[in-house]
Amino acid sequence: YVNTAIQSKATVSMSVMKKTDAQNSKVTGSFWEKYPDDVQVYSIIDELGNNYSRELCGGPHVKKMSDISQFGMFKIQKEESSSAGVRRIKAGLL
Repeated sequence: YVNTAIQSKATVSMSVMKKTDAQNSKVTGSFWEKYPDDVQVYSIIDELGNNYSRELCGGPHVKKMSDISQFGMFKIQKEESSSAGVRRIKAGLL
């Protein structure tokens, strides 16, 4: 899924919205209580309208997903339990 998104040439865009609107529109986020009333929502959407991600974030490091492809393919290197009901992965570009 990640490699498909990287190769899709999807663009990364940011919009500012009220935190309550973001929560109600099912934006992915953690620690909602720590965010201000206005939040930054980043979306990764390709030319066909496929939405790969829509989440709260302080800011991405690329403007389009294909910028990542120069570094290789995304690969999960390790997966483990970190606590009850929570999984942790270590991943990188190879």
